[in-house]
Amino acid sequence: MKKHNLFKIVGITILVTVLLTWILPTTYYQYSLVSDGTRSQVGLFDLFNYPAVALSYFGNIVLYILAIGGFYGVLHKIGAYRTLLDKIAKKMKGKETIALAVIMAVLAILTSVCGASLGLLIIVPFIVSLVLIMGYDKVTAALTTVGAISVGLIGTTVSSTYVQTGYNSVVQNGMGVVNTILNTKATDQIVVKIILLVLGLALLIFNTLRYAKKTKLSKEDSVKELIPVETKTGKTKTWPIVLFMDLMFVIAMLSLVSWSSVFKLNWFTKATEAVLGLKIFKFQIFGKLLGTVGAFEEWGVVQIGVLLVLVSFILSKIYKVKFNDYIDGIVRGAKKALKPAVLVALIYVVLIIVSYHPIILTITKPLIKVGNGLNVFTMSLAALISSIFNVDLYYAASGVLPYAITLLTDSSVYSIIAVIWQAIYGLTTLFAPTSIILIAILSYLDIPYGKWLKSNWKLILELLALCLILFTCYFKLITTIHHYRTNILHWFFNGGVYWI
Repeated sequence: MKKHNLFKIVGITILVTVLLTWILPTTYYQYSLVSDGTRSQVGLFDLFNYPAVALSYFGNIVLYILAIGGFYGVLHKIGAYRTLLDKIAKKMKGKETIALAVIMAVLAILTSVCGASLGLLIIVPFIVSLVLIMGYDKVTAALTTVGAISVGLIGTTVSSTYVQTGYNSVVQNGMGVVNTILNTKATDQIVVKIILLVLGLALLIFNTLRYAKKTKLSKEDSVKELIPVETKTGKTKTWPIVLFMDLMFVIAMLSLVSWSSVFKLNWFTKATEAVLGLKIFKFQIFGKLLGTVGAFEEWGVVQIGVLLVLVSFILSKIYKVKFNDYIDGIVRGAKKALKPAVLVALIYVVLIIVSYHPIILTITKPLIKVGNGLNVFTMSLAALISSIFNVDLYYAASGVLPYAITLLTDSSVYSIIAVIWQAIYGLTTLFAPTSIILIAILSYLDIPYGKWLKSNWKLILELLALCLILFTCYFKLITTIHHYRTNILHWFFNGGVYWI
């Protein structure tokens, strides 16, 4: 089972999804609930056609992963890259646990603010290599990266992008769609979100450091596989590679912040318009050279992928890498990333199946309203099921929440529902076989799915318990406050006012 383990896991997930289309009737909500008992089964030709459909919709993400591989393939041709890693590892000697904790905290906070789960993949190979060089095993490297990104998603704070131009939405992330459907804001329940982030991060750091202490290995464990032997560690200056990698990372992160949606700032929009509109001798030079490029917040993986190519080319010129070696680096790096890219494409097949054969609302419909109103446990289960099969929070929320608000008409609970969906989705990215971040990084590190679950099941259960306890306590607090406020107003207008 170890050989091609992740392909088997993803394949089983696809087959289970196909089987469910044969068992369950379809249900979808579009202005009204449609559930007439009709079944829409996935046929054999459909099953072989859907990978092509997945590529047509999500091929940009596959190419993005290959671009990351190509970028690091070029870096492996540059001696300064390995020199840089060794220098950092040397400085961290004796302070490795602090370094791991800081890395996890930074990744989690960036994810929380930017919602940049895919965007952060550009730095993952660098962090993985650094963790391995410090003497930790592959699971520790995966925990440091996957774990931090998942915790950041659980504790999403101010990431809520939904940019609309006319009738078209230019770009949107998961929480942007959740908040749009529920008519909530990113800053709603911000205290709960921060508590989720802080406590989730504390649990992650505790579990990771405990595991890392037990499994710390020699410096050379798996490093050769990720950093080719051909890489030289001479006295090449490292400042250019530091400068351009930092610049690339900062630009990528800034491009994913919800500047206008949350912070109501249009600086980058105006700056982009000014640059693209700049004319020299009445010729719109940058507008023609750059083509169609949106302002920060409107960027996606395509723009970040272009940034990767540009930076790799600039660095190859600075370090005098021959053109043939540059192309060879891109090809080798892309080959290394091919397995994760193919797995990502297959994961999106699950999303295509449940989109074309809508069965998720059939499963979640009975869970949305249990009793007189919101039930945090059943709503969490509905979010969990939808997030596992829909891969992306955008699709998970779009398929269920529009119907949910027709049943739960008390808008005072909508902000709690938004927190539930963001947190449960973030949790699924830590264990679901459809988690893009998880499967891509496990594939890159060649970690079997079973080994991952065996190493981290306690952390997963602890984060689940944290979410459910916090949801329950806060929901009870909100409903209690609402109850007393309603009674006071009722007394004032129906009794107290006459007494006065």
